[in-house]
Amino acid sequence: MGTAVGYALRKLSVYVSAVAMILFTIVHITLLKFLSFVSPGLMRKIHLKMGEKSTMTQNPKFRYEDWGPTFFSLRFIKAVLSVNWCSLGLEAFEGHAAPDTALFTLDGQKTSIHRFLKGNRPLVLSFGSCT
Repeated sequence: MGTAVGYALRKLSVYVSAVAMILFTIVHITLLKFLSFVSPGLMRKIHLKMGEKSTMTQNPKFRYEDWGPTFFSLRFIKAVLSVNWCSLGLEAFEGHAAPDTALFTLDGQKTSIHRFLKGNRPLVLSFGSCT
């Protein structure tokens, strides 16, 4: 399999997995919302199990009542879907150009990584603390 065909197949798999993740999210939220009407106790158990995986239940001051109901808010659903939509197809492959990832400046302006490229000069991204 040629490198161009291999790259195209990998890129296609990124899109398919992103769309699958968006569909999974929609189905997951819909089923949990339905379950909240049918059996609120069971839905709470499922939520708490999910919270254990993400360590949300380890903080005694952060009760289920603080985070549980937000799973069904329009704001939460929009946030999850917009993150998945914005990152649709953004995957780095060795030997190919890096994706132009959206980011925000310190003053809240939306920009992109490619805006900071200058000629052939390498761009170094640091995801750590300078302190």
